[in-house]
Amino acid sequence: MYFANLTLNVRLLFGFGSMLILLGINTWLAASNTAGAARSWIVIGGIASIGVGAIIAWWLMRGLIHPLQKALAAAHKITGGDLTSNGADEQGGKASDEFGQLMLAFKTLRQHIFKVVSDVRTGTTTVAGTSSQISRDNSALSERTRMQASSLEATAASMEQLTVTVKQNAVSAEQANKLVVLASDQAVKGGEVVNQVVLTMGSIKDSSRKIVDIISVIDSIAFQTNILALNAAVEAARAGDQGRGFAVVAAEVRTLAKRSATAAKEIKSLIVHSVEKVDSGSKLVDDAGKTMDEIVSSVKRVAGIMRKISEESREQSTGIQTVNAAITQIDDMIKKNEALVREAGRTSTALNEYAVSLLKSVSGFNLGTSEYGNEDEAIALVKRGVEFAKTHGQKALLDEINKLGKSQFIDRDLYLMAIGANDVTYRAHGNNPRNLGLGPASVDVDGKRFVHEMCTVAKTAGSGWVEYKWAHPVTNEINVKSTYVEKCGEYVVACGVYKQ
Repeated sequence: MYFANLTLNVRLLFGFGSMLILLGINTWLAASNTAGAARSWIVIGGIASIGVGAIIAWWLMRGLIHPLQKALAAAHKITGGDLTSNGADEQGGKASDEFGQLMLAFKTLRQHIFKVVSDVRTGTTTVAGTSSQISRDNSALSERTRMQASSLEATAASMEQLTVTVKQNAVSAEQANKLVVLASDQAVKGGEVVNQVVLTMGSIKDSSRKIVDIISVIDSIAFQTNILALNAAVEAARAGDQGRGFAVVAAEVRTLAKRSATAAKEIKSLIVHSVEKVDSGSKLVDDAGKTMDEIVSSVKRVAGIMRKISEESREQSTGIQTVNAAITQIDDMIKKNEALVREAGRTSTALNEYAVSLLKSVSGFNLGTSEYGNEDEAIALVKRGVEFAKTHGQKALLDEINKLGKSQFIDRDLYLMAIGANDVTYRAHGNNPRNLGLGPASVDVDGKRFVHEMCTVAKTAGSGWVEYKWAHPVTNEINVKSTYVEKCGEYVVACGVYKQ
């Protein structure tokens, strides 16, 4: 058990020491059993063998232990999360021997782990920031969906009331249509009666005129009777006493004739007056007949309108029922969408938690200063973007930047942005597409309009640096970010780095 726990260095020392001791013992034994010059040669050979063995042991231990310690130190650094090993730490032998190849493998492993951890940190930071934004958006969308559902429920209730009202209007319109049809029939009958009255008034007028003619004849007869009575009175006076009785009769006949003439005149006056009234009444009846005709026409038109209203009310009632059914379906869909939004919110929250957990799990790795981009690298990335725009066009640059993680202008935490120089609006963003179309109102935590300042610096100086304070997308820690900007046609190309 004790020998199993010995280090390789002790084991090599023990092995080589044992061999040298055995070689010394064998040399002593051989020299003890030999005499003369041979003993001297045996001693000399033994001492030389021991010396050569010692040199070989030292050479082997130096060639094994030191590189192995280097390899062990490099492995301890990697397992301890230190991925900042420099070139001297990874020199443990020649590239052609086994230890050199082992150290080269450790170097390649460190580089691979470095890239994986760097990609994981960058990716999880992006995922965490995006999922946080999605979670906030889902919360806002859930609230708006809930408000929309409430509004739609109120609309559905109003539509139900409107449906009932329209049904009642349809029933009332149907009843009004029936009443109008009945009124039309009665108006038609009234028109016929008025026409009959007009005809009757015409007959009365004709009869009154005939009566006037008859009265005129009676008046003429009374006038002649009066003349005859006057002549008879004259003849009776000539006859003397014999004609007195006849004179009395003639006087009575004359009186009756005068009374008949007076009565005839009065009757004629009444008849004439009646004829005038009849004429006036006939005109009024004619006017009433025309009015009744107009009323009949109007009532028929109203009946047609009411019939159309009744039909349209029924169609409207059917349409509103369809709309009400559609609103009910929409309400169900909105409720389902609300549930889906809540579920998406929970999912995005869980995704954010997983991303933060993954970020914490790789936080033990120390990537050194090479984990983040520096100012020189930011300038170089912007220069590459500007040259790309000159070669392929500005639109191609915008499309390339908007490829996000697949873009060639992504390097760890470095990415390009393209801002309209005149409208101060993000046209391309290599990290967050939600920023597209934004910019004029963008401010940092201190209220600084940093996008405006970026455009101002680029337009006035051609290029330069703009500093502003920005919250880390995961930890929400306030950091100072310095962004290099450069004018590129009608756009401003920018790349920012966090100040360490």
